Order: sequence, then structure tokens, then C-alpha cells
Amino acid sequence: MARKPVEGVSFRWKVFTLILLALFSGLAFVSAAEKGPTIVIKKDEHRIAGVGTNGITRWTSNVARDEEVVSAVNQSGNTAMVSVTNKKTGKTRILNYDAEKGILRFSQSVN
Repeated sequence: MARKPVEGVSFRWKVFTLILLALFSGLAFVSAAEKGPTIVIKKDEHRIAGVGTNGITRWTSNVARDEEVVSAVNQSGNTAMVSVTNKKTGKTRILNYDAEKGILRFSQSVN
């Protein structure tokens, strides 16, 4: 039996193209996941960290001085509110942190 010549692209090239397409679309989803939201957490006594949804730490910021401790972190959207308490006096100051821009600014002091 003689085989008919296949018109157009051969079957192997179709399979190869589908494999490459699947590979590149998977890479696109991985790079999109890296640019997802940032969650702000308390890293240790003096620092906070921005963690991506994939669990990788993107940045770390030192927000408390030597005599202070980070007491709480609360986040709403891209803005995190960081409570820093003085160990000696017990006074708390609240800092606003923009998780995407990395801008820290003093908000208010609470007794």
C-alpha cells in the first residue's frame, strides 16, 4: 500500500508546536503569579517583610528602633498598618506602609 502525501504541515510538526505552546503558556502563568499581591508580615522583633502569594519574600524593611518592638501588622489592600511599641514607655506609634511602592510614613502616636 502506498501512503498518500500529507498536505500542509506534517503530524510531527503539529505535535511539536502544541508542546511548545503548552510550555510557553505555562511559563506565562508562572511569571504572572510572581507579580501577584504582596502580604505584609512581622518578620522578627524589628522588621516586617513583604511575601508574595507564592511564599517567596520580596522585601524586608527595618521599622523599629533598638528600644522598640513591632507589636502588630494589619493589612488592607496595598496598605499595611504597622504598630511599633516602645519597650520602656509602652507608647505605640502606627506606621502606614505601601506594600507595592515600599513607602513607609508615620501616621499617628497612640498612648
